[in-house]
Amino acid sequence: MPISDVFQVLGQFAAVLAPGDRQTRPLEIDLAEADAPDPFELAAIGTWKTEDGSILIDLRPNGQFQKQKPALGAQHLGRYAVDRSRLYFEGEAGWVASGQLKRGTLSIGEKRFRKA
Repeated sequence: MPISDVFQVLGQFAAVLAPGDRQTRPLEIDLAEADAPDPFELAAIGTWKTEDGSILIDLRPNGQFQKQKPALGAQHLGRYAVDRSRLYFEGEAGWVASGQLKRGTLSIGEKRFRKA
């Protein structure tokens, strides 16, 4: 039996056991619940760029962000949430990422950003 068939059977079995009214996953960011920004959110708001300037991220007070790669002309939009020093990003295309804000540096994966 191919491994993909095994995973399909396990998935069907798990679907029977799983509760019907599951909670939404934590990365789904609901902007309707947005209150006044706390000190951690205030520290994150603004424009961030990599040291070489190849990527710019604009974190807006309304919980939305805009990511730009000027050399490529690429632009991505989405939402973000701040949980103390952790930031969670959800792009409009469905991708997710997390970052950490520490000592004035925003780290997302291998990339390091500083306020512009």
